[in-house]
Amino acid sequence: MKTLHVVFLKAECLTNRLWPRCVTSRGGYKQTNEQLVCRQAEDRGYESSVTQEKKDALNYSSNAESERPISLKTDKAGRLVLETPDDLQNLLLLRKTKREQKAAVRKSAVHRPAAVQSVPYYVDEDDFLKACDQKQLQVIDRYLSTGGDVNTCDSFERTGLHRASSNGHTEIITKLLEAGANVHSKDKLWSTCVHSACRGGNLSVLQLVLNHGADITATDKLDSTPLHVSVRTGHFDCVEHLIHCGAELNTQDKEGDTPLHDAVRLNRFKIIQLLLLHGAHTHITNQEGRTPLDGVLEWQNEAKTLLISQSDRK
Repeated sequence: MKTLHVVFLKAECLTNRLWPRCVTSRGGYKQTNEQLVCRQAEDRGYESSVTQEKKDALNYSSNAESERPISLKTDKAGRLVLETPDDLQNLLLLRKTKREQKAAVRKSAVHRPAAVQSVPYYVDEDDFLKACDQKQLQVIDRYLSTGGDVNTCDSFERTGLHRASSNGHTEIITKLLEAGANVHSKDKLWSTCVHSACRGGNLSVLQLVLNHGADITATDKLDSTPLHVSVRTGHFDCVEHLIHCGAELNTQDKEGDTPLHDAVRLNRFKIIQLLLLHGAHTHITNQEGRTPLDGVLEWQNEAKTLLISQSDRK
């Protein structure tokens, strides 16, 4: 009898080692405790990064003065002027910065052979959402062909369309839209696939979701529109396309900031020009009673001149 009890104990240990304990997610499928912890950590990372997006814009002005861009003196003809040792030092520092930037671009562009994609026999919701992140078209095909819900979402209510839009996977998005993906789905921060596309900065993705009826006026929990998001993340092409599609230029978020407030605060000069060119107002005040011009720093001479000239016209 004692020997039989030992055998049962060994069998139970082996079973637990081979089949980890599972919990059921809201999607109805099972996942291990380890998978659940990973997904919860991923959700927290997403939430903090989206929230930090606005905080970064607000904190930029306090840090920007100490990170003043390198400027070189030029004469009226635009020729470089070196009058002091500081001028020479600035020139050398600027060249060094450009070399480092080029080196970083070359390093990121190193070609890596594509990994061989294996398709599991059974694809669950978790596999599907991961495939939308990682551009695994065959896995998505398998999931959809077996009747999987294209609008399934994770614990943060992000759909596959949210994930693919963030990562710029045009081919995946086309597949999801053909399968009936809902372009109006919102996650827990009320972000839509348009917000995700603007955050990812892929113009083709933005055009694709808008062409399929996505809402250009949608706001998230911070009352940020897709235009706010594009300005903060510095994606000029997305800003330009949203404006051409009729995005409201002077809408205010929870802090009372318009896209122009954000563009000035982050010193996005080309975007400031674009917004003003299409009629952005310079006199709108936020909750602190500040206009975009009030947010211009001492060294932002070009932005200051542009805003003052625009204000004078009005």
